[in-house]
Amino acid sequence: MLVDLHQDVAYYFLTSLSPPPFDVDAEGRQSDLPKLRRAGADLVFAAVFPFVNAYGGWSPSLQLALEAVKVYYSLSERHGVRLVERRVDLAYPGLKFLLVLEGADVLNSVDDLRLMYRLGVRGVGVTWNLNNRWGHSCYSKGGGGLTEEGYALVEAAQRLGMVVDLAHAGRKTALDVLEAARRPVVISHANVNDVYRHPRNVDGEVIKRLVDNGGVLGLTFIPRTISDSPTVEALVKHAKYVKERYGVEALAVGTDYLGISTTPPGLESVDRIETFFKALREAGFSGEEVEAVAWRNAYRVLREALD
Repeated sequence: MLVDLHQDVAYYFLTSLSPPPFDVDAEGRQSDLPKLRRAGADLVFAAVFPFVNAYGGWSPSLQLALEAVKVYYSLSERHGVRLVERRVDLAYPGLKFLLVLEGADVLNSVDDLRLMYRLGVRGVGVTWNLNNRWGHSCYSKGGGGLTEEGYALVEAAQRLGMVVDLAHAGRKTALDVLEAARRPVVISHANVNDVYRHPRNVDGEVIKRLVDNGGVLGLTFIPRTISDSPTVEALVKHAKYVKERYGVEALAVGTDYLGISTTPPGLESVDRIETFFKALREAGFSGEEVEAVAWRNAYRVLREALD
């Protein structure tokens, strides 16, 4: 099986010109239903991306977030994809989406988070690449962390049974959340800064706190976060580093398919993800450890994070 902690399915449909239906095995498309089925995908964190790029900059858009949620409801109704709302939904025998708001910038208050919950959203990223009222992002120049309002947001999300996501969060924001969190959190799509330096990657202290929290890091296929020459083997170096220093239980997968324009060679679409798992086995990961990375670790987190 496969649990993918990040795909931009809705954003793909909202920004593509006449995209093929999701049940078509479209040539060159990184993810669709036939490819997901060939990959053995059981659950995908389906991003609700709430930003528009206008006049040379990104701005939060509540309307775009709502349009993304509508895309997922439409895909669910047309193709039988289950939208995960409760822990019991994890047992549904078919492909499932868990909706995650990628950046809380469109929320003006904690009450807005409750409205997102009522709409079926079950995960929330504290930040995207911009600082907001809740916390500082990985691109913050000041190095600030979680704000007072941010602490309230994290507490409310975990009380509701929503997964808190620290992808794109600044280092101090991540550490503040990990200190405050009472349930496991995820870093849905990032790699390891000690292997390859990039603002989107996380360092050893964050990973150690993540392990203490019981959460997982979704290794991502974003080329610029892997190495100067991104390959499957270079991505495996990130996995080996985490396994050897912090344990394989910290590892998961967060591809960012449909949100990236290029991938490492051999990982052009989700149905080719076995290339990565094969490389893990060749690097010394046991079959059980590869299963842990592919889905078991993510499911452990979800059983504790969801109501």
